[in-house]
Amino acid sequence: MTRAGDDGPSGPAAASASAAGREARPGLRGGRRVADVVTTVVVLLLGAVTTIVAGRGIQFMALSFGSCNAPGNRCDEGLGSTVVTLGPVVVALVFLVTLVLCLFRLARRRLSWPVAFLGLGVLVLVFVVARLLAGEAVSIGI
Repeated sequence: MTRAGDDGPSGPAAASASAAGREARPGLRGGRRVADVVTTVVVLLLGAVTTIVAGRGIQFMALSFGSCNAPGNRCDEGLGSTVVTLGPVVVALVFLVTLVLCLFRLARRRLSWPVAFLGLGVLVLVFVVARLLAGEAVSIGI
């Protein structure tokens, strides 16, 4: 046991942690913790909006296949339908993985805003790749 004036750890949790060879790691404190939580929440909200916009944007790419009936145009309808179908699913999965990772990191009191920004970047990357693939699927001839 420790006395009131001692600075050492006390209690059963500290005794079991030190007995197992582990030390309690302090999390972020004060203003840094608040800034991390606020930044993470704001970026996740931005990611949610980006997920909705990117998913709908990928679905609207199906309209580009309306020109396939024109003479001289060629379309790879298999690639186009795959992009239009799987694109929104991939966007939603990226956002869900980002959300879960951020929540786990917040619960463990670790920095989570970099994960949120990385997830937002991956969302944009998935949209750009889907746009490029949909553009490749439609060839406009003269």
